[in-house]
Amino acid sequence: MQKRYRLILGLAVLLVAGMVGLWLFRMPLATRMLDRELARRGVRARYDFEALGFGGQRLANVVFGDPRNPDLVADWLETQTRITPSGPEVVGVLAGGVRIRGRLKDGRVSLGSLDRLMPPPSGKPFSLPDLFVDVQDGRIRLETPAGPVGIAVRGRGRLNDGFAGRIAAIAPRLQFGACTFSQVATPLHLRIVDAKPAISGVFRVGDARCGDARWKQVAADVSVNLGAAMDRWRGQARLMTDAFRHPLARAAAMRGTISFAGSVAKTSGQVDLAAERLAVGQGTARALSVSGRYGVGDVPRFEGRVRLGGGVVAPGVMADVAGMVSGGQGTPVAPLASALARAVQAAGAGFAVEADVRARGGEQTAVEVARLTLASRSGARVALAGGSGLHWRADGARIDTRLAMAGGGMPQVTATLAQARVGAPVRGTATLAPYRAGGAMLALDRMRFSAALDGATRIETRATLSGPLGDGRIERLVVPVEARWDGRRQLIVNPGCAPVAADRVAVSRLVLSGVALRLCPVDGAVVRVDGTRVSGGARVATVRLAGRLGGTPVTLAAQDATLRLSDRGFVLSDVAARLGSAERVTRLDIGRLEGRIEGGAVSGFFAGAGGQIANVPLLLNGARGTWRLAGGALTLNGVLDVDDAAETARFQRMAARDVTLSLVNGGIHAAGTLYEPSQTVKVADVTIDHRLSSGTGAADLRVPGLTFTETFQPTLLTMLTYGVIADVRGTVRGDGHIAWGADGVTSTGTFATDGTDLAAAFGPVKGITGTIRFTDLLALESAPDQVATIKSINPGIAVTDGVIRYRTLRDTRVKVEGGAWPFAGGSLTLDPTLLDFSQPAERRMTFHVRGAAADQFLQQFDFENLNATGVFDGELPMVFDDRGGRIEQGSLMVREGGGTLAYVGDLSQKDLGLWGNLAFGALRSLRYRTLGVTMNGPLAGEMVTDVRFTGVSQGKGAKSNFLIRRLQRLPFVFNIRIKAPFRGLLDSAQSFWDPKRLVQRNLQSLIEEQNKRAAPPAGTAPTGGVIQPPASGTVPKTRRD
Repeated sequence: MQKRYRLILGLAVLLVAGMVGLWLFRMPLATRMLDRELARRGVRARYDFEALGFGGQRLANVVFGDPRNPDLVADWLETQTRITPSGPEVVGVLAGGVRIRGRLKDGRVSLGSLDRLMPPPSGKPFSLPDLFVDVQDGRIRLETPAGPVGIAVRGRGRLNDGFAGRIAAIAPRLQFGACTFSQVATPLHLRIVDAKPAISGVFRVGDARCGDARWKQVAADVSVNLGAAMDRWRGQARLMTDAFRHPLARAAAMRGTISFAGSVAKTSGQVDLAAERLAVGQGTARALSVSGRYGVGDVPRFEGRVRLGGGVVAPGVMADVAGMVSGGQGTPVAPLASALARAVQAAGAGFAVEADVRARGGEQTAVEVARLTLASRSGARVALAGGSGLHWRADGARIDTRLAMAGGGMPQVTATLAQARVGAPVRGTATLAPYRAGGAMLALDRMRFSAALDGATRIETRATLSGPLGDGRIERLVVPVEARWDGRRQLIVNPGCAPVAADRVAVSRLVLSGVALRLCPVDGAVVRVDGTRVSGGARVATVRLAGRLGGTPVTLAAQDATLRLSDRGFVLSDVAARLGSAERVTRLDIGRLEGRIEGGAVSGFFAGAGGQIANVPLLLNGARGTWRLAGGALTLNGVLDVDDAAETARFQRMAARDVTLSLVNGGIHAAGTLYEPSQTVKVADVTIDHRLSSGTGAADLRVPGLTFTETFQPTLLTMLTYGVIADVRGTVRGDGHIAWGADGVTSTGTFATDGTDLAAAFGPVKGITGTIRFTDLLALESAPDQVATIKSINPGIAVTDGVIRYRTLRDTRVKVEGGAWPFAGGSLTLDPTLLDFSQPAERRMTFHVRGAAADQFLQQFDFENLNATGVFDGELPMVFDDRGGRIEQGSLMVREGGGTLAYVGDLSQKDLGLWGNLAFGALRSLRYRTLGVTMNGPLAGEMVTDVRFTGVSQGKGAKSNFLIRRLQRLPFVFNIRIKAPFRGLLDSAQSFWDPKRLVQRNLQSLIEEQNKRAAPPAGTAPTGGVIQPPASGTVPKTRRD
């Protein structure tokens, strides 16, 4: 027994000794075992055993990997173990001062040589170990493709229940493709309860950039609960950013939450994100939000609502809207366009947009908008709803919905929109309820339209339009509409010809009714809008319009009319306007009329115009100038020519300058200055007033002073003076008044001249002075007893200081009521007569000579060497026709008692031979009892003058001899006939009374004849006492010296 005890005791001692030996050598043994295992796994390591016992182990100064660039460094590592029937078991890990290097590559984290210490996958579901962990200061440097990340870990507790700690990740800069994140920090809290981790914390980024987008101070407050197998999660993230910037958009802040729940196979949740104080190029918004449910799995999905609140359209866009309607000023669409612009501006000043959106990803990515509404605080509403909505897929977009718009001053529109397939044009129909604004109205019949994907749109409808036009308006303009929109900036309306009709068109006081035209486009469209520029226009080949101007009927016609919208200008050719009733129509024909509608007025210029104002007997031609129609008033300024409206013109064409014409309230007022065009001599100032309603009016002419010169003669003004007067020198002044009405035309006037000279058919006239009062100015008919004083008149015999009473009659006739002149101590009078210049006819004037003294008569002919006595009476009938003037049976007779003749010239002192001395000796003093002169013949041709005197005897102082005294006892009768031009006759008469001229011209031939004949031929005196043949032959024409 004792031996058995000693054996047991020995074994015990050995066991104790062995255990003591193992204990004493535990550190080297453990080191060799750990070194062999690390070497087997290919891991370089350096460490110190600080403690080794049954309850745990502690290593210090731990380094794994390359010492120069270790994968792990720890101040100390400690494991806690327990002995179990199956062996020792690690129940806890404690560490301090741990530094680990890692690398993220291809989606996996590598810790370098430490990867070789990881156990192989077991294939079992992941679960947290029942292990107590206490990490006091753990740090990881993780190299990633985006940049280095520093991770700090601190915490303690059982990993499957009760662990609590903090994890912080910091990165100065991370680059993911075009996105850069700076100053990244993620302090997280980790708690594990019942093997289910719960992580919470804030993910922060100081600055984030993706392309041109930039975020400031991004933060995500994350809270997530994981499943025990880490394959399920639930949580939410609250996102916050400060400013967001992008060239196309910016936001002051972004806020929202995202909830999530699910697994790797499928995760879903709720999203509620909003951008605050959003601004884009087209406007701003208080907020843009997205809310709804989403799912991430095989096919990502979203279904929710997108809202934009507090939207305001940018001022620049509003300016473009205003600019698009500015080009229509003065047209019927202007009030509608302005109202629409105001409605759009009001709607754009504050609105909200809401859309129900469904989206899915994957191979069949699609976005659908089932409903979209726009609501403005102005009251405007636009809604897209019904049908399948709006669809966007990978192969394109498609629409199938209905549109409704109304309220807030917007037109009320309903429309259907549909596409047969993706990529096909959008087609539909629309109706526009009558849209009224500012006195204008637009209604559209059922409208058909189509729109391509590039925005190109085509519309066909028929429009009914009423509204202002200039300062007037148009009523019920009906026009087919074919509109094309290129989807960007260009709108084209009616590129082809179309019929147009209007019930009424009024511009100023012009009102046209029943207008029907066929409009063809100008520059490819009736209306063309390129951005803010409006162009295009309409052309009408033939225009026929009728209406009223004020209360006056008016018709308008033109062969060609063109309207341009670019400058609201128009051109009309061959315009024919007629104003007034048929019996007093005012005619206006214009070769070319151009104008422009601007500022409530219509103005332009005209050329090749002519016409006639009602019954005014004046024709207007060649007019050109400017015109303006504004405020119901038509004004014209320019130049024109004026002709007589009579079939036979009473005056020549006049040029009117500085012409102004106005048509206001049914009245025409015109003024201008008349010039003779060839000499540019001012003739008269003219004013005209006419009332279209009554057809009455008046014209006033003022002639301030019309001077006739050598180059400016009355025939330049009127051919009525042709053949009547010529070579006029003098000035005429006066005033005329013409009035017209239902009873016809009247005209009066008063004109005066002072000292005018002229040549008449009966001879030169000088110093005409007088005033004539016309009772019918246009017919040149005056009142009776018009008086003109004449300084001198010479129808063959010069007379001076005369007075003529006369009256002018219509049809170019002059009634001479009498004339009187002092003449050679007596008088010369003109009998009343009627001179008709309207046709080739004889015009007779009879002059009477009373008590003319011979001596004064001779003085008028400059008979300086002849003295005579005696008193004459006589009559000179003159006839004027188209062949000139002539005297018929003119006669002058000496009064009873006869008279004397005495020649006192130089020839009476010279030796002229027997007969010469005899003749001139007798002529020193010759007495006669009777003397008569008879004249017949043309004034400008050969005048036949018979001179007869009897009772010849010597007077006192005459040279006498036997022969002369014997001859005095005979009964002498002298008959002398002279044939010569009338002006030459005067010279012949002077030669008769004054032999000086006769002797000077014929003395040499008389002397030669006397030498041939020894004595004068004897003659026998006839019984009748005629001592001389009737005539000695025709006297040659002689020059008057």
